[in-house]
Amino acid sequence: MKETEFADHYNQMAAKLAAEDVKNLSRPQTAADYKLDLPADFKAPDGAQFKIDEANPLWEQGRAWAQKNGLTQEAFSEAIALVAGDRIGTEQQVATARAAEIAKLGPAGPARVTAVETFFKAYLGPAEGQMFMSRLFTAADVQMAEKIVGKITSQGGASFTNRGREPTPAGRVSDEAYARYTPAEKLAYARQFKQEFS
Repeated sequence: MKETEFADHYNQMAAKLAAEDVKNLSRPQTAADYKLDLPADFKAPDGAQFKIDEANPLWEQGRAWAQKNGLTQEAFSEAIALVAGDRIGTEQQVATARAAEIAKLGPAGPARVTAVETFFKAYLGPAEGQMFMSRLFTAADVQMAEKIVGKITSQGGASFTNRGREPTPAGRVSDEAYARYTPAEKLAYARQFKQEFS
């Protein structure tokens, strides 16, 4: 190898090592140094949002993973964008499925869901009412909740009807009163009425 070739090779290696040192020094030095930032060019689909919940234990694990694998801040931000994309996609699928279930309730579907939600937030309190509503996934769930509202508001009682009830004829006593009579009183009571025998 000629002296000039060796010098060129040496200079290339030195530049490569210097660049690697700069890269290493620019990496966050501890897991806590990684920032929970999305890449500057990240754009959520129209109508979708993604907010990083810093209290989520996922991010502490993610920071430790990033440091262990020597990620740059830029690479870590790209990983956050992957998580954001996945969450947004899941939320959109859930919203589409929810809209389909509400549509099954008919044109008044949204109003029916709102009525059930308003009732349970008032009946259970805002937090517990919201927790109850979060468990309603299908049109059948909403219909069941409407039945529960009906039972609660009517206190489980059915509406009164007179069907099948006949008033006691004048001069006659009810079966309950008759049952309390002595044999002599029953005989005297029976003699008040014309007896018909076949």
